[in-house]
Amino acid sequence: MKNLNPTLWRTCRMLAGTTRVRLLRELHTHPGQSVSELARAVGIKKSDASQELRRIQSRGLLRSRRHGAALIYRMEPDPQVVSAAPLLRALNNALSQYPPERDAELCRLAHGLAYPRRIALAQAIIASPQTQQDLVHALNLPNFAVFSHLRILMDCGYIRRDQRRFRFMLPDHPLASVLVRLLRSA
Repeated sequence: MKNLNPTLWRTCRMLAGTTRVRLLRELHTHPGQSVSELARAVGIKKSDASQELRRIQSRGLLRSRRHGAALIYRMEPDPQVVSAAPLLRALNNALSQYPPERDAELCRLAHGLAYPRRIALAQAIIASPQTQQDLVHALNLPNFAVFSHLRILMDCGYIRRDQRRFRFMLPDHPLASVLVRLLRSA
């Protein structure tokens, strides 16, 4: 298994959190809110909102500025984070296109790539269809780990099983398109 840049899986892990997606949806709908306003809108404590917003900001998807005592957040990409602008475009597209009831789908897609081994498996399957044993040998992983991660990738819609081989498939979602593009370039 090659050494992966941790940005993609860590960003996916962050996006897999339902509270963080609710905060992003609130900022998408009502940009430029303070931590207190966001906490109230999402129904969480201010300290929890602050912590979650910092997690989102650490992935380059938010900008904050002081306005008096308040810290105001906006969905703006950090230019130092290469993946931030395309991810934000996809998030904005998904949040505009789909109702809040479909936010769980966004979290599920992110969860599928929220671990380095799943990224390595997905990359191997993108390169060519693979059997489970092919993946065990190619990535030098235990059989049970490969099985577990393949099941998650299937549940998240990234792969399907045809006979004995796993094949890659692109879920029909704006976020999935960008995540797969980033996965291919990782």
